Amino acid sequence: MHLPSAPSDTQILDIIDAWIADLARGDYACAHARTAHDAYYGWTPALLRAVIEGYGSPEPYADGTVYRVTPAAQASGAPHERCVERPASEDGGVAIAEVRHALPLNGVWSDLTATFRVEGTALGATLVLQEIHVF
Repeated sequence: MHLPSAPSDTQILDIIDAWIADLARGDYACAHARTAHDAYYGWTPALLRAVIEGYGSPEPYADGTVYRVTPAAQASGAPHERCVERPASEDGGVAIAEVRHALPLNGVWSDLTATFRVEGTALGATLVLQEIHVF
């Protein structure tokens, strides 16, 4: 999904909100398709599911709990992280912004956090999923 070349924080967060809604519906394929992916992590819909279910690890959680994304409006508490940071100066890179966003899991906002990079492209900007882990 492409963003305008100078996306507002709201435009960026709206895509992440839609990504979280995809995950809450269990539609990992749609969530995967909504963002670009850092090649280092090798994200697939199945890996997204495994890492979320394992609370940041692709292996099952130690006590057997399976974590699932809750619709944001139904989660108690508030996100630990929901921020868009802009580089202080242009260094010739393609990053427009870095984003950290907590995930609502099993009915509460958790400290499992997704990180994204917003990159400039010839067509505008794109949201790139980087990591999903506990900060």
